[in-house]
Amino acid sequence: MRRVKVETPGTCGEYIQGWYDGNPCLVSSPIDRYSRIIIEEGPGNLGLLKPKTQKLVAEVFRRYAIPTQEKKHLHVTMDSDIPLEKGMASSTADIAGMAAGLSAYFGLDLKQKEIGWLCTVIEPSDNLMFESLNLFNHLSGSVLKEFDGTVAADIIVIDFHGGIDTMTFNESQDDYSPDDLESFAEIVAQFEKGVRTKSLKDIGAACTRSAILNQKRLRKNYLDDLIGLSQDFGGLGTVIGHSGTVIGVMYDNGDFQEEAFLRAFKQVVPESAYAAVYRNHLIPGGIKITTEAV
Repeated sequence: MRRVKVETPGTCGEYIQGWYDGNPCLVSSPIDRYSRIIIEEGPGNLGLLKPKTQKLVAEVFRRYAIPTQEKKHLHVTMDSDIPLEKGMASSTADIAGMAAGLSAYFGLDLKQKEIGWLCTVIEPSDNLMFESLNLFNHLSGSVLKEFDGTVAADIIVIDFHGGIDTMTFNESQDDYSPDDLESFAEIVAQFEKGVRTKSLKDIGAACTRSAILNQKRLRKNYLDDLIGLSQDFGGLGTVIGHSGTVIGVMYDNGDFQEEAFLRAFKQVVPESAYAAVYRNHLIPGGIKITTEAV
């Protein structure tokens, strides 16, 4: 018997998201919140999984010709500390983790790009399955540009009330004007430079510009306030769920006046507007898999 344990990060939305070279695209911002899956031999319980996860399982079984009878002996346990419908990649973390877990369990040897593509077959997806950053077409699963590095920083995540259906949102996001397209190309270049030179200042500035550009598509009521507070108290920039409700303030712990920021935040944003405030870390992406013999 064997047991596969999978740990997949969620995100605080996306560092940047827009249209580039004729493609919808994004760069996810992985954080230390996780979807966790255990796949092991036992009483089959796939019918208890969330619908999107069931679709992913069916796609893997069909595409890689896994005998259907294997489902009767596949027992899956899932839990997650990623909030739902906030733009924090709860769905992608679940289905990407399941794809990676099935790959390890059945010896499929799926690569990161294959897992990314499989996820987009099910729904528009984040690219948190990649260890290094890239510009990812979240509808087709293709990688448009690879970045030389990752981002490591602290982030305060404000979980605003409400929820967004990612599928519905992405059906109507093709209205970028020529000026918008030019602006986003500049954002991509600034982000790429920041990653290459390890400049959190440039990365944060690109994230903020992308957040502002996205206001035309999904307005966030307190974004301007949080951009101002970030600047006032030494933050690096704002990272948002472009198709969600979260807003994050990215910072370097040594330069940020965290307590002063939080006091000012509570004066500007009414408590009724948000569900929670999280302290997290921006981390490299990638899925952690542990295989055990039991």
